[in-house]
Amino acid sequence: MLKWLKFRKYWYRQALPVYWILLFGATHYPKVSLPASIPQSDKVVHFAAFGLLAFLFWKCVESFDRKLSGRFVWVAFVVLGAYAALDEYLQQFVNRYPSLTDWLADLAGVSVVLLALEVHRRRRASAARGGPAPPDA
Repeated sequence: MLKWLKFRKYWYRQALPVYWILLFGATHYPKVSLPASIPQSDKVVHFAAFGLLAFLFWKCVESFDRKLSGRFVWVAFVVLGAYAALDEYLQQFVNRYPSLTDWLADLAGVSVVLLALEVHRRRRASAARGGPAPPDA
């Protein structure tokens, strides 16, 4: 069991940079035309891709055995939001179009995941202190 926990800790430290590089590559690949049968709205993809980035960011920082605080949520949101803005801006240089709605979808994915992880962190901390049990317990 201890071996699995150690592996999982280091896995997040490797997964975050690999995923971030792949995400950058995918968003800066020159635009390809999609067949008409595929919905053209990519907002769900933006939401999911940046939500996963936020999850891996959180888990990577958590893997260094640092106590995360409520302030970390804001730091993570600013870092990932700034990256999402930079990502959208840079797309114009590879024959793609930066989009405010894509950036907002990125921020929405980051926000939802960070909020869920923060709620989970607070519930675990409350339970560890012997506070009131979460309603679903």
